[in-house]
Amino acid sequence: MASLVIGSAIGSKVLQRQNFNKEPNGLETIIEAYAIKTANRDTVVPEKDTLHSAFSSSAKTYSRMVVESVTTEEQDGGITQMLVTYVGLTSLSGLPPAIVRLIPTAGAGIYGPPLTIEAEFVTDVSESQFIKGNINATSEIKLGNISFGQVNQMPPFINGTKMPDNPRQPFNSSNRVSIAQYFGYCTQTYSCERRGLFLIARASYAEVEIRFA
Repeated sequence: MASLVIGSAIGSKVLQRQNFNKEPNGLETIIEAYAIKTANRDTVVPEKDTLHSAFSSSAKTYSRMVVESVTTEEQDGGITQMLVTYVGLTSLSGLPPAIVRLIPTAGAGIYGPPLTIEAEFVTDVSESQFIKGNINATSEIKLGNISFGQVNQMPPFINGTKMPDNPRQPFNSSNRVSIAQYFGYCTQTYSCERRGLFLIARASYAEVEIRFA
């Protein structure tokens, strides 16, 4: 009988608890537990990507966090427990600093140590903008007036995090038998994963030098 009384007293949803988590890359998640009437479940459960500020019953809400997933578990007395997971950033602006890893890699060094640089970071651009930004190179590989492609050089900073310096400044050199172009650290691989309003982006960089005999 007590559970029936509790159930009849519940409005659209009652916030029971709120748990926070922060991933190493800076992205944050909030899990909110609600009690709802089982009869109202289909109308109360939020859609994916609903803003935290538009749905949460918390006294403090966040405009850069959205619903990532929802699970429900039916209880006794016409009550259902609803767990809503939000993902995003609790800050009003800015992006978390990038994670930078230096990975020893055989044969990767040209003028510097044999390593690959990996960066993991949160960005608020779209997937198409991210791919375009990595494909549109910053320097051309040329022999005379002929272009042989382009390279995308590693940025000096990612989300305010300083990236390692190039072992040498990029340069062009030529003599009677060869032409060399050194570009420093350049993008080797890149990928991204959508998490709410943000992308988790990953990129790797290695030294690039092109020689024409």
